[in-house]
Amino acid sequence: MHLLIVLSAIVYASVDIVQGANVFHKCCPNNHSLMKVFDDESFNFSSYKCLDRESAWNDYNITITPLFVGKNLSVEDGIPETCDDVPIEEVTVLDFDSPLQVFNGCHDRLVAELYNGTVKTVPPSIIGLKSCVKKEDNKTSEDNLIIHKYRKCCPRGQSYDSNFHLCRESEVNNSEEWLLKRLKMNDNDIYEVDTGLDCAADEYGLELRQRFFSLRTDGSTLKIFSKKGDGSGDADEGQWCVDREFSSSELVARVCSSNCTQYGAFCVRKCCPIGYHYNLKSSGSFDVKCLLNEDDVLFNISHYTKPLLHENPEITDIMGFRIGMQCSSGYEMLNQSVERDQHHLKPDGSLSSPSWIGGGYCFEAFTCDNRSCPDGNTFITAVKCYESPANELKFQISFVFLAISNVFLALTLLVYISVPELRNLHGRNIISHVSMMLLAYCCLARAKHSYVADNTVCTLIGYGMYFGFMAAFAWLNVMCFDIWWKFGSLISVQPVRKASSELRRFLWYSLYAWGITILFTVVMLILDKYPVSDYLDANMGKDYCWFGSPPNSQEDWPHYIFFVIPMGLEISINFVLWVLTARYCAKVKSEMQRFQTGSVDNSVKKRFIADRAMYMLTGKLWILMGVSWIFEILATTISRPWWFWAGVNAINELQGLSIFIILVMKPKVYHLIKKTLPSWMKPGAQEDGTSPSATMLTTFQSQSSSMGEQTNTQPSLQNYAKQS
Repeated sequence: MHLLIVLSAIVYASVDIVQGANVFHKCCPNNHSLMKVFDDESFNFSSYKCLDRESAWNDYNITITPLFVGKNLSVEDGIPETCDDVPIEEVTVLDFDSPLQVFNGCHDRLVAELYNGTVKTVPPSIIGLKSCVKKEDNKTSEDNLIIHKYRKCCPRGQSYDSNFHLCRESEVNNSEEWLLKRLKMNDNDIYEVDTGLDCAADEYGLELRQRFFSLRTDGSTLKIFSKKGDGSGDADEGQWCVDREFSSSELVARVCSSNCTQYGAFCVRKCCPIGYHYNLKSSGSFDVKCLLNEDDVLFNISHYTKPLLHENPEITDIMGFRIGMQCSSGYEMLNQSVERDQHHLKPDGSLSSPSWIGGGYCFEAFTCDNRSCPDGNTFITAVKCYESPANELKFQISFVFLAISNVFLALTLLVYISVPELRNLHGRNIISHVSMMLLAYCCLARAKHSYVADNTVCTLIGYGMYFGFMAAFAWLNVMCFDIWWKFGSLISVQPVRKASSELRRFLWYSLYAWGITILFTVVMLILDKYPVSDYLDANMGKDYCWFGSPPNSQEDWPHYIFFVIPMGLEISINFVLWVLTARYCAKVKSEMQRFQTGSVDNSVKKRFIADRAMYMLTGKLWILMGVSWIFEILATTISRPWWFWAGVNAINELQGLSIFIILVMKPKVYHLIKKTLPSWMKPGAQEDGTSPSATMLTTFQSQSSSMGEQTNTQPSLQNYAKQS
């Protein structure tokens, strides 16, 4: 009795389930899709008909994909009846993951249109066809039906090869049905499966393999979880596709994202869409029109990524590709056999070549005949935007300006070394400063002249440039301090500057200037050779003969830590010292003007005039180097107007000429040079052996002796006279 009751309950429950099962009113049978038919030449709509996948391919050579209906759904197919002079109403379904609208009619996928016997595909869409015939008994539970949208990365019969980043013909089962089963298709829902993935122009297509990520679906959304625990997220409808891996049975997803770091992807640029390539002409040029791969044209960039794997074996586990590149002046292909075109990838995905570094490039496969291809009939190289000859001319002009600077820096150094009167304490400071500027500018000129193929030489040039600039700014700091000391120190010393005192001071200055420069250089060298953090790894000479990161980029921290910030601190200190010295100088001058010319000790006035001249000279050097440094920093963020920055660059590159004018082209230095020259080299030497310099010296002495001297001096001036 109890068994009968149980069996009766099961039977009744089964009947209820069948009676209450969702019925999907589909316009066409399974494996069929809708086609719109236009019968007359005016293309007035006439009717709809169904088209199956096999006929579409065999008869019209087009590929279509039908709707896939869950096996728990009951399907009733048929296109609604038409009424006289009343067309069938077409309704487009826009909302996926939402219940279907209930009406008297059917739903299906529109994939093609027929014009006078010619079939063409249209962007697939889900539409509903409303019948004009009223049927009161057409009540179903169709309002519970939901359509989800998935994308398969490759066409039917192809799988995605994540090693070569394209779709390839495959004999294994990789149909839409297999994909939906792997993604755990809900048997109570309906699925539209599209093909391919089109990311936005500023997005990368990331390749997420199942071995590194857990992939599951929630409606039309792909849920992504990193198995390493370092990245997860959701990809909305239209932003992802899934397919079978070509070399295994695992899944691989391609996801559109503008943030490669979210999933730890290594991202580069590809010129053509997935499955397309360029063709190289026999003339060596190429057409920027992308060609569809007829055979397996493999996109193999392993020779670019192999060097990176030595430093990080996991860097290519997750790859991302951004498609396309816009160039206003055309494109040019980089030829690795040409020295100036040699290039390599950096860990941040940028490309480095002798003349530039950055993300303004794309990789692509090229096909050609054997005569124009370096190896076989396919090769991979980078393409970048064409640079006009004006850019080449700019580099040549830069080198010429730097060469001029070096000549005048060398002349300045020669003058100060050769003239004994200029080799006092201030002169030694200038010699140290100018010699380091010469070192830095020589290295900079070599780096701008042409590509340095030897990495060791490039590294030496970079460190030479760094050491030169650091030391030059340090010695300028010394000069500003020295002149402040002379005007503002309260330490009392002998009025006459003894050579031993100046030598002792110079040794202390040298300890500071050379010490701080060597300290920074050695620390940077150690952290470069044994990196502990990306923020401290300068990569000197790796891509440029300078810091290895692109200027003003996220990786440019070493440049700021080791160079920009120390320079900024020294220039700020120099400015403070210069202002303090100016205040004291003005105070001393005003005190002197309160008395008659003869009321002040002549030695005090001489000391004041000489020190004020050194102060003005130091100020000019500070302005020259400080302002140029500030403009160099601003130039990394502000690029317009171009003519203004071109002028600033020219002034910076001609600093050697400016230093020569400031330090050498003065009457006093001119006469000292003539005095130092042998008699036969002196211009305008007189027959009696009296040189113009001697005449100048006699005149200067007579003018000095004619000045009245009194012993009564202001206490502040007496204190100043005792300062060195």
